[in-house]
Amino acid sequence: EGCAARQGERGKGRRQAGEMYNGVGLRTVRGSATSGHVQKNLAHQAPRPKQDYRNDDQEKKASIASRKPNLEIMEHQKKRQIELKLMEFREAMEERDWGEDEIEAKVAEVRKKLMSEELKVADAAPKLTETHAMAAEKAKETKKFASALGIRGEYAEGEAFDEEVKERRKQERIARREEEDRRRE
Repeated sequence: EGCAARQGERGKGRRQAGEMYNGVGLRTVRGSATSGHVQKNLAHQAPRPKQDYRNDDQEKKASIASRKPNLEIMEHQKKRQIELKLMEFREAMEERDWGEDEIEAKVAEVRKKLMSEELKVADAAPKLTETHAMAAEKAKETKKFASALGIRGEYAEGEAFDEEVKERRKQERIARREEEDRRRE
């Protein structure tokens, strides 16, 4: 018994044909001019998982079409432009040696005039270098294009593939038609 058990244990330690020696691609160290001592390659760097940075940027950055314009910022920009014109006007008057009271009166008068003009010209084309102005212009363009194609205002992307939504809309159309038919009679 003891002898057979030992042979079985020995058999477990034997390498089979094609097996590597200590995890290296040698079957045996004989004839390899090596000692058989295996060391870890410390210079090896595991490959990094590839990341597509272009897709990350696209997910992070919303397009101009999807951004909503902030009307408060646009209004603030208009007021800043008016105040800039007023400061230039004030400096020009100070260079001409106008009195402080006269300057204040003229600036107040010009401010009223510019504010009233600004209200009249509010629908004029804004500078398209500012992101909120570009977003507002893009929203107008999108609305105009949607009306040209006959797209409803309550349209939600992907609803054409939702069977429940399609069935609900169909039932609503049928109910509207039946009600119109009853009115006619």
